[in-house]
Amino acid sequence: MIRVDSSGIRKKNKKDYEKALRDLEKSRRLLNQFQQSDQPQFTRWLNRHFGALLTELRELNLKLAADDALIFSVQTEMMFGCRSFARAYKRVMDLRDNPEPPPPPTSGDERDGNWDPFGAGPDRANPDDPDNPLKAIFEEMFGESGPEVPPWENQGRHTGKPFPAAAPAPVSKRLKELYRAVVRRLHPDSQRKMSAQKTEWWHQAQSAYEAGDAEQLEVILTLCEIDESGTTEQTSASLLQRITAQLKSSLREIKRQIAQGRGEPAWNFSGRADHAAMEEQMRRNLTGELMAMQARWANTQKLIAKWKAAAEGGRPARRRKPSSQNSEFYF
Repeated sequence: MIRVDSSGIRKKNKKDYEKALRDLEKSRRLLNQFQQSDQPQFTRWLNRHFGALLTELRELNLKLAADDALIFSVQTEMMFGCRSFARAYKRVMDLRDNPEPPPPPTSGDERDGNWDPFGAGPDRANPDDPDNPLKAIFEEMFGESGPEVPPWENQGRHTGKPFPAAAPAPVSKRLKELYRAVVRRLHPDSQRKMSAQKTEWWHQAQSAYEAGDAEQLEVILTLCEIDESGTTEQTSASLLQRITAQLKSSLREIKRQIAQGRGEPAWNFSGRADHAAMEEQMRRNLTGELMAMQARWANTQKLIAKWKAAAEGGRPARRRKPSSQNSEFYF
């Protein structure tokens, strides 16, 4: 038997784990600062200085959405055969004022979901009826006894009774033991203070138990033990490697959220001192956005008014050949 010195591998795994843990904690603090401090402060500041402008933008956006829906409906009618936009507009408005009635209700058996195409009734054919012309075809294709049906498929057929539920997969003894150990350390009722990290582990443990993932429960249990003892001396090298890989996966997701947050004006708002310059820049941006939306809304109103006038005048203009410079399709 040859004794292998694994201290070098263990030392490297421990170093990787400690670095991933430091990076994760640093990134998590940065993200929490943005989500819990910067964003709420920025929202309050924005509503205080630009409340009226934001309200106007929201109302105009709703009007644009309504006009876009109407224009899309008219263009759809044109594609389905209307020879002019005026006629298409008139048809859309008629359908809005007088919507088509819903289809008539079906019979009781079809409504309650127990409809049987071979049940009793004048319109239904029973393959077991000796006078049924389909009986000969059934016997020729499947024999006198009909097609073979497995018992589990035939059970409950034509009886209205539900099929029996599948038996749940057995839970392994190791999975139960790991889950109990995790519950003792992470259950909210046993915590004086439920930190964000423990809350995340708790949710991961629920998902792992439901999925039957014993390895993930072992990782969470080891993380709890490391958090309590502050050391990794009792952790195996392979388990420490799996924990490090999981930390790096969480770190990548947090960094993605941080990169997304950096592109928002609320990023680092609580640490900025140039709020006056920021207010001026934000006012220019919102005013420019409002002017662009107003110009677009004026164009949609002009187009809809043109269709409406032609429809009410009784002489809808003929459908003109669309060109690249002058087209009534609004895209």
